[in-house]
Amino acid sequence: MDTKRKLLVFDVDGTLLTSSHTILPSTKRALAKVAEDGHHIVLATARPPRSVVDIANRLGIDSTIAIALNGAIIVTGNKILWEMPMNREASNTVIEEARRRSLHANLMAGWEWFVEASSKWSEQEAAIVNFEPRMVEDLLGDSMPDAHKVLIMGEAEEIAAYRQWIDSRDLPLYVSFSKPTYCEIVSQGVSKGRAVKQVAQLLQVSLEDLIAFGDGENDSEIVAMAGVGVAMGNAMPQVMEVADLVTKSNDEDGIYHALRKIGLVEY
Repeated sequence: MDTKRKLLVFDVDGTLLTSSHTILPSTKRALAKVAEDGHHIVLATARPPRSVVDIANRLGIDSTIAIALNGAIIVTGNKILWEMPMNREASNTVIEEARRRSLHANLMAGWEWFVEASSKWSEQEAAIVNFEPRMVEDLLGDSMPDAHKVLIMGEAEEIAAYRQWIDSRDLPLYVSFSKPTYCEIVSQGVSKGRAVKQVAQLLQVSLEDLIAFGDGENDSEIVAMAGVGVAMGNAMPQVMEVADLVTKSNDEDGIYHALRKIGLVEY
């Protein structure tokens, strides 16, 4: 077996976590073994930093690096290693359009999550990320920090139409769906893929030694560019198309089975 240090990157929702947002015992054991053998574990997610650091702590692996907000910010523990906020005019434009369409707008900046009003969407997200947003009067107010990510939530058809509107504008933004009801908006040039390259440089690991796991559209880039790209059994078709390996789903020990097939765990 290849004994070089690997960089293992895991999407969180739909990949590392089950449908009920838990970490399977098989996943926790397998990742502990991989880390013990000297390989690097990185989490890459659309979630805010506070939430992904909490998940990293649940794994119990020291010095886990977390790529948050779809690649707009990289943290370890409570330290920001790298960040790229959005152009303020562009973030204001997409929030204004979301308001016009009566969609739920969220602004993520650093460690904070801001909303103007509570809704079924923010309550659902708070249950997932395990902390509450801060209520503000106006997301476009002068006192607001620059956004690292804007998240627009709504019914799937409304979100699809909203994304078409953004795509028809010449805005310095990168847009993706983490699920059909979530439109994730970050600065142009920001993506999980770019952030993974930053981490690989930091850790001095070649992309040939990258093993990436994902399920959503925003994971396609990292799965495609990895030495070994793994699509979960529950992944979107475009992720499966670019993967080297399709494993079982996030509810069926998919990470364990893939790591066993790759040869990083034996039991």
